[in-house]
Amino acid sequence: MPTPDSYDRPSVAVDAVVFGVDTLTPADRKSLRQRILKVLLIQRGEPPFCGAYALPGGFLRRGETVSQAAQRELLEEAGVTQPRLIPLQTYSEPDRDPRGWIISCAFLALTRTVQLSTAQDSDAAAARWLQFDYITGTDRETITLTGGGTDITLHYANGIAAPNVLAFDHAQILRDAFLHLRKAVLHEDLIFDLMPPLFAISDLQQPYESITGRHTSPQNFRKKMGSAITETEFYSEAAAHRTAKLYRRKDDSHE
Repeated sequence: MPTPDSYDRPSVAVDAVVFGVDTLTPADRKSLRQRILKVLLIQRGEPPFCGAYALPGGFLRRGETVSQAAQRELLEEAGVTQPRLIPLQTYSEPDRDPRGWIISCAFLALTRTVQLSTAQDSDAAAARWLQFDYITGTDRETITLTGGGTDITLHYANGIAAPNVLAFDHAQILRDAFLHLRKAVLHEDLIFDLMPPLFAISDLQQPYESITGRHTSPQNFRKKMGSAITETEFYSEAAAHRTAKLYRRKDDSHE
């Protein structure tokens, strides 16, 4: 009878596609602030792909679950704590990693903060949030990642990533994670995992439209989200001489 030792054993890694929402405050203070979708990438500090951008991640350690490994890697490589982790899928193409037979358990991760730090003993040289934009056509898709002098364009045909500058198969994982996020935001309340406890309608609407690709008036958007949000007594300054009513996610424990 075959035993476990009768079979080859791949190494197991985890990768996380972390999305967050950042606030851009206009310098003139007369325009409304912008809330933009960003994705977290690290720059690899060792081979293979040394210096290239990649998703945060690493190898599973003995005694860990894959979720625990993803949480540890996010803390070590980027200082991200307590993200919302959602299993994405397993990537197991035999040649996906030049170091050998390595399968990756990928996660979609959401965080409310865009502050970063990288541990000195991490295999990442640095972590960076980049603005994320997605454009789709009939059978082609484009993702652009920009910020801090970085400008990356990723192309996809029929859902498959073309050769690109990201490490490993991370361009493919990135695209798959975003489409999973889009579907979840459309059909669930996942958008609130990107929001602070209190938010203005515009703070919610901008990332919602960026993710889903669906645009509507502020009045219609407020009606659409009405069953999921509750008005508070608080206000924030949206622009010069203008205030915005703040809302929170509806939670039965507060009713």
